[in-house]
Amino acid sequence: MIEHTIEIIIIDDSNREECVAGCGEDWSSPETLTSARQRIKDRFDDKIQLQYLDLSKAASDSDVLEWNEVINSKNLPLPLLAINGQPRISGLFDIRQLLDTIEVEIETGEEL
Repeated sequence: MIEHTIEIIIIDDSNREECVAGCGEDWSSPETLTSARQRIKDRFDDKIQLQYLDLSKAASDSDVLEWNEVINSKNLPLPLLAINGQPRISGLFDIRQLLDTIEVEIETGEEL
C-alpha cells in the first residue's frame, strides 16, 4: 500500500484580535506549532506535513495572495485549517480537532 503525504496548512493572521477568554489555540506561537507537529507525528508517523502561514507577514507571497482571495471570497473566519489545499475548518479550533480532521481525511482518502 502506498503511503500518501498529507499537507496541512494553518492559515492565520497574527495581527487579528485575540479572543479575550483564551479561545482556541494561538497558532502563531512556536510552542503550539511544535506541540501540534509532535502530536501529529506520534499519531500518524511522518505522513503529515504541517505548515503555518501568517497572512500578516508575507504579503507578497503567492500562497498568501491565493489564500487571501479564497478567504475573502468565501468570507471565512480565521484561523483556517486547510488539508491538501482544501479548507476544512474555518474559525477557532484546537489540536484535538486538528487531529480528528486529519483522521477523517485519511479514512476518506484511502483507496481500496
